[in-house]
Amino acid sequence: MKLKPVILLSTSLISFAAVSACSSNMTSISDIQGKGDTSPYVDSTLTTTGIVSAIVYPNTKNAGIFIRQTSPSTKGQSSSLFVASNEAAKTFEVGQIIKLTGKVIEKNQLTTLVDIQDMKECGTSTTLEPISVSLPLSNDISFEQLEGELIRFDMPLTVNDTYNLGRYGEIIVADKRLMVPTQIMQPGKEAYLLNQVQQEKHQLVIDDGKIEQNPTPVPYPNNGLTAQNTLRIGDTINQVEGVLIQDRQGYKLIPTKALTFNTANPRPSTPDAKPAKALRIASFNVLNYFNGEGQQQAFPTRRGASNEAELARQEAKLIAALSALDADIIGLLEVENNGYGEKGALASLTSALNKVAAKPYRFIITEEKPGGDAIKVALLYRPSAVSVEGKAAMLLDKPFDWGSRPPLAQSFKHLASNELVTVSINHFKSKGSCPEDKLSSNADKQDGQACWNALRVQSSKALSDWLNTYPTGIESNKKIILGDLNAYRMEDPVRALEDLNWVFLSSTKGTDYSYVYRGFTGSLDHALASKALAEKLVDFIHWPINADEPVLLDYNLEHKSEQLQKMLFAPNAFRSSDHDPLIATFIF
Repeated sequence: MKLKPVILLSTSLISFAAVSACSSNMTSISDIQGKGDTSPYVDSTLTTTGIVSAIVYPNTKNAGIFIRQTSPSTKGQSSSLFVASNEAAKTFEVGQIIKLTGKVIEKNQLTTLVDIQDMKECGTSTTLEPISVSLPLSNDISFEQLEGELIRFDMPLTVNDTYNLGRYGEIIVADKRLMVPTQIMQPGKEAYLLNQVQQEKHQLVIDDGKIEQNPTPVPYPNNGLTAQNTLRIGDTINQVEGVLIQDRQGYKLIPTKALTFNTANPRPSTPDAKPAKALRIASFNVLNYFNGEGQQQAFPTRRGASNEAELARQEAKLIAALSALDADIIGLLEVENNGYGEKGALASLTSALNKVAAKPYRFIITEEKPGGDAIKVALLYRPSAVSVEGKAAMLLDKPFDWGSRPPLAQSFKHLASNELVTVSINHFKSKGSCPEDKLSSNADKQDGQACWNALRVQSSKALSDWLNTYPTGIESNKKIILGDLNAYRMEDPVRALEDLNWVFLSSTKGTDYSYVYRGFTGSLDHALASKALAEKLVDFIHWPINADEPVLLDYNLEHKSEQLQKMLFAPNAFRSSDHDPLIATFIF
């Protein structure tokens, strides 16, 4: 069911005589809150009084009101309290001064009064000013001290994450776009602590104030989310005001007035056309492109589309993105590892791309199966721009026998210049599914790099050594490593390659990120070239079509009403994957 939004505050004067009458034989809200994370009065039945500052979740099991004591606390703790009572939510209005009795509990870490009795109004309405708050929070204040308070941010807040927008009506905001610490600084204690500080002092979740999963329409941005009306990471909100709650996931703000979003990070245009005699190399994670070939029943696929309709939607978005790259060579990641036959995933994707591409593509075929993982890396190329030289090579030995997918290398001759270039596409072990052994070299060392870092470093060194043996049979000094290394810019696997004389390719247009995770931005997708090739670079970008966009705009049909399935989908490049593609252009 649809619920009413939180009710706005009314504006009239306090009756101080009524306040005095309400103040007898009661415990102040600030004393109930206490100075710690939990109330010192848990399980006690107390009487208190306060001004109703908000009514939330009316007519649901979570209904209640927030009340603030009539004089602010000077003790450094919250002056507001949640009263869990549907009757109170129905009985009182914002701005009324009330007195009631209830039992103190910590409900999902939110100090709450329950089992309410003896409710009565004992004062007239009032003007109740929100507490002005800025991010990051100063060192002398915490969100715990603001629990239950009506607060206002006079500064613009920046959208940092929209992952839960479609499921729970939530977004993560902060004072600025927050970067993964190891994107901008070397791993270690300082990076690990910065991550904690950013979560505790910079970030805040804004909730839509409804007990409703998969809301239709989606509440944010202005006028609701659609395929054309997006909400991107980096967009801003002005004059945010609401009450601060706490639940199992942390602190959340329920707005008490409508949010107004500003498009501070508009969608990018299509990449510039490749210069006539240039060589363009790209990398793209195709988000588990599976067509189910080889399964007893094609759908649901092991990792990707659940049915034919989803596959058609996924393919349409991928083709829109891949064709716009205008690349001569494209490294692909997360393609279903189901062979090179004409019905396999790689052949199907290539065929679909060639229906719209101005210049057709072919794919590289390897003699060996590309490892035992469900996904593989692959290479596409345009015969009109490059010819295949030497043999396709894969490294199947340790450390690529498990975790990190076997890399693929192929040499090409650039027809416009006759230059030979060897391209290696890679996908290193992810940061998830950590080893149970906490003493393992691959355990999370709490330095900002998460787990399996040692394996990724091994992979970097082994990859470099392998490429220096010219595995394709072509001895060229122009080589490039590209793909998803599952390591941010300043982490050990990337720096290990630099130490081995690979040149890190940086953006020429200020978009050095490719991925957003839990409110933090960074790049897991990289390109590193030999010095001879890096000297020929004229342009390098991460094309920001995916990481900044809501996951709700992808091809999936799950958790979407029929209306949303239509409203949220367009056969365009936006949210065709969860990673942004990278594009490197060279002129010889």
